[in-house]
Amino acid sequence: MYDNLKGKVAVVTGGSKGIGFAIANLLSKHGVIVVLVSRNKQNLQHAASMLSENVVEFDIINGDVANLELPEIVVKRTLKKYGKIDILINNASGPPLGNFMDQNESDWKSAIDTNLLSAIRFSSVIAPIMKENSWGRIISVTSTLAKEPSPNMVLSSTVRAGLSAFTKAISTELAEFNITVNNICPGGVLTDRLKDLIEQRSEIEGKESKELIRDSQQNIPMKRFATPDEIAQAALFLLSDGGSYVTGVSLVVDGGLTKSF
Repeated sequence: MYDNLKGKVAVVTGGSKGIGFAIANLLSKHGVIVVLVSRNKQNLQHAASMLSENVVEFDIINGDVANLELPEIVVKRTLKKYGKIDILINNASGPPLGNFMDQNESDWKSAIDTNLLSAIRFSSVIAPIMKENSWGRIISVTSTLAKEPSPNMVLSSTVRAGLSAFTKAISTELAEFNITVNNICPGGVLTDRLKDLIEQRSEIEGKESKELIRDSQQNIPMKRFATPDEIAQAALFLLSDGGSYVTGVSLVVDGGLTKSF
């Protein structure tokens, strides 16, 4: 089912660690040339050392997805090296905790630039390349907050929902060109991002982080957090021939936590 991916070229933002790296690593193992984009040079170098264990070529690009010029830089370099871009994975670390009244203009701008506009910008410059080749896959990694907003994560809830609407809109426009556009909405995943959020909650609520982790997992029907690799497997399906008729979907991968259907 995954043979169609061999030789494809994928751009993965936020690809140096966590879910982004898990997706990139899994794709690389299936013969995909991956281009990792991240603002942290040290994390990129560590990711490169792990990808080097695979037999497929890869590239790393240092840059902040909130930078207006980064999508063009990534596209030009990738096309020069590989001549095409088949897959785009939009992934970026989410905004901090906080209620509506806690946020200022700078907080909103940062969240929108990093988690919404970055995906729009990368999609805007890469989708035309996919149209020329009559094949493409775009996946944005968001959050279950897109479907069930939380007041203490208002920044993330808002931008994730906006990205879901964007995904649905462009999926209709691009479908006739054999381009699928989907979101993956993880719940709790064992990443540094989750650990940071739990530490923030610990400070706000005055509870031990271990207690918060235990309580959070008890609220999940499967009684555990996901691993990054489990999210990557969902992405792999959507990118494969098996997922070729799935588009415009926000796929929740959360162990049954989300109550909506």
